[in-house]
Amino acid sequence: MKRLQQLAIALVLIGWTGAGCASTGTSNPSAPTAVAQKAPAAGISVQGYVTPVRHADLAFCVSGRIAEVFVKEGDLVKAGQPLVQLQNAELKAALAQAQAELARLQAGARAEEIAEAQAQLEVASAMVQAAQVEFSQAKNGTQQSASIATAQAQVAQAQAQIKAVRDAYDALTTASEISKEHGRSGAELSRRADQLSVQLAAAQAAYTAGQKQLTQAQTSGSHDTRLAQARLTTTLGQRAAAQAQLDLLAAGSTAEEIKAAQARVVQAQAALDETTLLAPFDGTVAEVTVNVGEMVGPGPRIASLADLTQWQVETDDLSELDVVNVQPGTEVAITVNALPGMSFSGQVKSVLPRSIIKHGDVTYMVKVAMTNLEPRLKWGMTALVSIP
Repeated sequence: MKRLQQLAIALVLIGWTGAGCASTGTSNPSAPTAVAQKAPAAGISVQGYVTPVRHADLAFCVSGRIAEVFVKEGDLVKAGQPLVQLQNAELKAALAQAQAELARLQAGARAEEIAEAQAQLEVASAMVQAAQVEFSQAKNGTQQSASIATAQAQVAQAQAQIKAVRDAYDALTTASEISKEHGRSGAELSRRADQLSVQLAAAQAAYTAGQKQLTQAQTSGSHDTRLAQARLTTTLGQRAAAQAQLDLLAAGSTAEEIKAAQARVVQAQAALDETTLLAPFDGTVAEVTVNVGEMVGPGPRIASLADLTQWQVETDDLSELDVVNVQPGTEVAITVNALPGMSFSGQVKSVLPRSIIKHGDVTYMVKVAMTNLEPRLKWGMTALVSIP
């Protein structure tokens, strides 16, 4: 970059005038006068490159395998339009599960769940009554027949409970039909199966205990008071647990539980959103660097997007001596090497206040907005900016 300056100096000399006399008269010559004039300084010409005013290199924040590329170079896209997507089946399933759990908590317990809990409480209460009778008989030394009758009643109750649970298990074999009729999710059916498994184990344990009690009653001439006391304590605890479960279902979900479920939905949605690369603004796809099936990580450029309706010239060619005379708003002339014979007008948009070191020289970055456009302009074309 050269700055041409010319300096012209004109000197105007005013002649001396004087008159001489032999007598007493003398003359006073006038003082010489010099006038200096400077030629206007020549302008600055710097090289730069044409770039879109708005452009962005886009990347993923997560790792994954490319599932689909929706666009190609040159496509016009709208803000928010998907460009590239990673495989995300597991994240979709996690979101669906979180949404189903939130819906369940917001809806509260179903009528059949409350009815089931009530039935469990009734069974537990009946077992307490039987244990109380057994304990009373054992304490009072009642005949063996009463103990046998109590044991038989407990066995019968346990058998009835086992049958009820197994019937419920049989109903789960038609889970797909139940899902269609009642809108239950697979997760809900799985949770129901786990509940029935626990109930079946408890009923079988009660049945085994009842059989043992019946055998002891049939072979013993008297009741063991301590054993009856232990069974009574156990049944009282079972009834308290059944009552607590019924109260919990009747009360419904707490505000804290619903907020926690909502947070899990938001988190799952955010994780799913990270697998889709979206256009941040309206523009043209300038580059796509990936293909379907490739593994990518966070950071590397996946696509470039630019708004090709507004162009500017960026130059870092101004020295510290030149940049002090350049101000935002200055009108400039622009020529592009690839378009000979054409000229463009422009205006200095910004002068970066921080210098850069270019080939050992201190230079400054200046951005010039192009005010008249040409469809043949391309990103990266070499331009010459003339600043007056």
